[in-house]
Amino acid sequence: MGAKLLLTDSGGLQEECTILGTPCITLRWNTERPVTLREHGGASVLVGNNIERLRKEYNLTKNMSRNPVRPELWDGRAAERIIKELLNYSF
Repeated sequence: MGAKLLLTDSGGLQEECTILGTPCITLRWNTERPVTLREHGGASVLVGNNIERLRKEYNLTKNMSRNPVRPELWDGRAAERIIKELLNYSF
């Protein structure tokens, strides 16, 4: 929780970084969690395995301040929304 910067290949850690506001460099070319990317308001940037891109993003990110974000619908009420949709579904 006190990390200044995180390097990961984990989608789950991308999510945690978004909620905590920890700047994150993701060592992958894609993600199943686009809401975690900086371009969508999150805390992560994708660098894949490109060492030059990693260096560039590290230098840009290392002094970045925290910006905690709770993306839309990350409110702990997914089960309620799913039940509502199931009950309203016509078979």
